[in-house]
Amino acid sequence: MKHLDIIGPGLFVICLSLFTYFFVGKIGPIVIGGASAGGFLLYLKTGYKYRFDTSKVIVAYLLTVIFFIIHVYEEYIFGFEEIASQLSGQEVTQQSLLTFAAFFAPIMWISGAIFIIKEWALGYYFLAFFFVAMTIAELTHFIFPFILYGEWRYTAGVVTAALPLIPAWYGLMITLKETKRLRDEE
Repeated sequence: MKHLDIIGPGLFVICLSLFTYFFVGKIGPIVIGGASAGGFLLYLKTGYKYRFDTSKVIVAYLLTVIFFIIHVYEEYIFGFEEIASQLSGQEVTQQSLLTFAAFFAPIMWISGAIFIIKEWALGYYFLAFFFVAMTIAELTHFIFPFILYGEWRYTAGVVTAALPLIPAWYGLMITLKETKRLRDEE
């Protein structure tokens, strides 16, 4: 059954990358697909090999989800679909952005919390994926102005992009610490 612990998350990375392409264009597979692939690599080094007590990270994970939803609200209010359209080179509508970021993503992250609490393999993957997404991928908001305008300017989402980073970073540190502890016990 251990091979399913790799196949499930691996298929998820592929499907999510395709799914994001349909909703937010080329920027989706680059940022979100890249974060899910990075999360897969982290998962292989942490939860796949070392099943630690997830009660130590669930609060950090859920706080990250809350801050992510706040961040998506800023993206909605200030028109992130325009930024996504410019970055993708194709139109990204507000409806498609909200369908992905404000509907599908929170369902995915909250479902991930259930998997984490149950300590299922997919839960350990979601933990790694979400922490990578929030500590690395959300920071892309800070480079978008330079890509689009060649200088720093406010772009939708940049004010709250670092909010999810704080609890995600803390949760990532706990994940790495617990993994190291279990590895050292071998």
